[in-house]
Amino acid sequence: MNTQWIRGGLDTDKPLWGLRSGIQVAIWPASVEDGGNGGPRGLFRIGVPMKNGGKEYGLINFVAVEPIVKGQRGFSELEPSRTDGRPGKLFWTGSPDGPGEKPDPGTLTKSGGVERLTVTVHVEQFANGARPIVELQIASDRPDEVRFTVRAARDSAPMEYCVLTATMGNYARLRRLWLADGVVEPKNLWPNFSGDEFTPEAFFPLERLPRTSEGDVLVCATSDEKEPWTAPVDPRGPGWHYRGDVTFTQYWRKPKDAFKPDLRVRVNGRRVYWASHNPIPGGLAYENFDMVEKFYDGQVFIFGVTRKTPQDLGVAKKG
Repeated sequence: MNTQWIRGGLDTDKPLWGLRSGIQVAIWPASVEDGGNGGPRGLFRIGVPMKNGGKEYGLINFVAVEPIVKGQRGFSELEPSRTDGRPGKLFWTGSPDGPGEKPDPGTLTKSGGVERLTVTVHVEQFANGARPIVELQIASDRPDEVRFTVRAARDSAPMEYCVLTATMGNYARLRRLWLADGVVEPKNLWPNFSGDEFTPEAFFPLERLPRTSEGDVLVCATSDEKEPWTAPVDPRGPGWHYRGDVTFTQYWRKPKDAFKPDLRVRVNGRRVYWASHNPIPGGLAYENFDMVEKFYDGQVFIFGVTRKTPQDLGVAKKG
């Protein structure tokens, strides 16, 4: 039953899980690309077939964990680890007490012809006392998605929110946010922005969020470029060059029975790439993209990366 799956600790020594022809998720020190460690700690690496005409895997985005306790926000990518003082909280599988020698391959089940791989990821405790547990689930009938289910560990401080944020929209130069009442672009949200820092946050309430025919909330973000890989490589930051040769729609989805009235979408943007003064080709682009909802145990957020358009997904009118 596992021929179409990659399971860390079983099919590979790396903490990486997913479908051989669909979405894959890795945690530090694994990469979804060949070579390297895949970037900073404290992040889920999201990999998709995006190179060589969609035949080879590449990193398309990161998802960070940002719990809020008494108004204090934790940042899994930036906050120092208690183990060594270096930036980035540790993520691991297996025992809740700490990383083992090998990653947990997760649990593979089959029901109604659909296979599902479920992996529990523990997150190191934050300075604000939060200690989330994030369950990953990938299903064979939805190969473009990873379902995140968030719970609180027994020793966690009460969380007001636990935001899972896609942190690297600048890489694909996401500039089109597809809402129920039209497309919103960064240049219109922040027309006079000229700084090197993040833009102010922008929030969109539930009534502005698109619904699918099944009743799910589904909000898409896309590039405004047909071929983002054709932009010249900036020698000051070659790592930001888009390494794929296909484009994608990235989205967050909430099933119809899994969202509350306070659900919002949040975005911010940047004019220059993170940790640099290097201008983003084409100007402002979205960087963080997430759904925000008051925390409750078992909260679900689904992140997807697909070659389908928002119109194909049924959440935007053609034209």
